[in-house]
Amino acid sequence: MERQELIAVARRMIEYARAGTTATHEEGPRRNPISTYTDEAQFELEKRRIFGRQPQLICFSSDLPNPGDYRTHDDLDVPMLVVRTDDGRVKAFLNSCAHRAMRVAEGAGSGVRTFVCPYHAWAYDLNGRLAGIHKASTFGAVDKSCYGLVELPCEEKYGLVYVAPAPDATFDIDEHLGDLAPELAGWRLERARFIETGEWRLASNWKLALDTFCEGYHFGPLHPETIAPLAMTNTMTYDRYGRHGEHHRLGFPLKSVVDLADRPEEEWGDPHAHFNFVYYIFPNISLLVSPNEIEFFQLYPGERVGEHLTRYSAYTREAPEDDARWQEAREHFQFIYDVVDREDYRVSAAVQRNFDTGLRRYTTFGRNEPSLINMHRTFRKMAGLPLVDEPAPE
Repeated sequence: MERQELIAVARRMIEYARAGTTATHEEGPRRNPISTYTDEAQFELEKRRIFGRQPQLICFSSDLPNPGDYRTHDDLDVPMLVVRTDDGRVKAFLNSCAHRAMRVAEGAGSGVRTFVCPYHAWAYDLNGRLAGIHKASTFGAVDKSCYGLVELPCEEKYGLVYVAPAPDATFDIDEHLGDLAPELAGWRLERARFIETGEWRLASNWKLALDTFCEGYHFGPLHPETIAPLAMTNTMTYDRYGRHGEHHRLGFPLKSVVDLADRPEEEWGDPHAHFNFVYYIFPNISLLVSPNEIEFFQLYPGERVGEHLTRYSAYTREAPEDDARWQEAREHFQFIYDVVDREDYRVSAAVQRNFDTGLRRYTTFGRNEPSLINMHRTFRKMAGLPLVDEPAPE
């Protein structure tokens, strides 16, 4: 992002801080039915209409730097294999052998030339073509061109790798991201260097867990010893992106941002040193961009409505210069993981237990939580459901 844009964001934060306010929604507060997080029929619609055909951000380009680098993805109902081919492109396939449908790869790896099914040793090249049949003379004659891996729509751009889990789906990254695309391009995510990953399989709905990353109202009460000493509570900028405003960007100021207020802009140094951006990328991505690190959260529906999976991967924005920087990055990963684990997701699981009692009908989003109001409206729209939030009683 250009320096003048960062300065403009910092100026907005300073204005909010001085006024003791934050970005707000013109309609709030709004009541949202708790069935959003507990209704099985809505849950099935979301899995089918939001996750079944929509393009999904699977990984960063830097996760597959060289030909023969691959990773499997099993967080959706469709097992995927994503690989960089010899010509530098990224392709995606159903992770299923054409012979008897066994998985042809596990985990992640680098420098492979073929994928060999462990069941009967049928082999596939990096383009998914059937390259060899074990004991072919006894198997019998088949047309190899008819027995390749099932290819899935895949596109790589802006350091991002997107895959649609349906072979007949079509998508365009630029169309999907809309006016968010050039901003993400400016962060040069292709330079990101992986640090570590962790996951949670939690008894909370995927949208409830995602709510965690979409407001700073809770910083002081929930994170008094971790986040609150550094970041302002209940102060954020909010900007919407995309064709329908389905993505957003939150700017969370550090307390140091007010120190810039009375200094000439040429003395500010890097304005981004005084705040963090958190992007929500529809449907299930929270992407935190700080001056040095990137926090990549992918959230997926679980087996039932009150369960979900969060996969968290941390990256440095540039390759670390030395071992000390690597160690610092690993410590940063552990700090974020512990905060989410011990604080945010502890609350998320407790809230889901209360939702499941059925004794409350509504949860309420304040006017200081505009991202939640708009995000949940988008969920319902994309699932083909009518809007149901309503004004909170005064």
